Amino acid sequence: MRGTLYECIAYLTECDPQKQYEVKEVKKRRSLTQNAYYWAMLNKLARKLHMGDTEVHLNMLREYGVCEVMSLSMSVPAGDYFKYFDDLGVDFIDGEERRTLKVYKGSSRMDSSEFSRLIEGMREECEAQGIDVATPEEIARMSFIEPERNDYGCGY
Repeated sequence: MRGTLYECIAYLTECDPQKQYEVKEVKKRRSLTQNAYYWAMLNKLARKLHMGDTEVHLNMLREYGVCEVMSLSMSVPAGDYFKYFDDLGVDFIDGEERRTLKVYKGSSRMDSSEFSRLIEGMREECEAQGIDVATPEEIARMSFIEPERNDYGCGY
């Protein structure tokens, strides 16, 4: 169901009180065109720098992405839970040895403004290496498209 906050509240008052419901903000997602553009630039940059795509992508997330710093128990295998992270070292909190991580949001989880910043950063990095990229006007024409959803929140 989509609607204003008040429409959602009215809808929920009529729902089964024994069930749990989740309400979340609808955010614009990146389009497939923008995603393809980002990865095309990334592949060119990786070849130019003689690096792997994954390494370049992580570097872009570090420089232009969204991150959180968190503390984890030493017994938690960070790689099982996070795809992109940097280990910042060990600290003691309340007498417990803990690992501090800087965790980066993957590009597929970014909203439109976060992904736009990543694309702009990639464009700047490519231009600095002499790699031909689209102009800002061409980028502006790439629209953010969110797939149509049915009343159950599922894409068609």
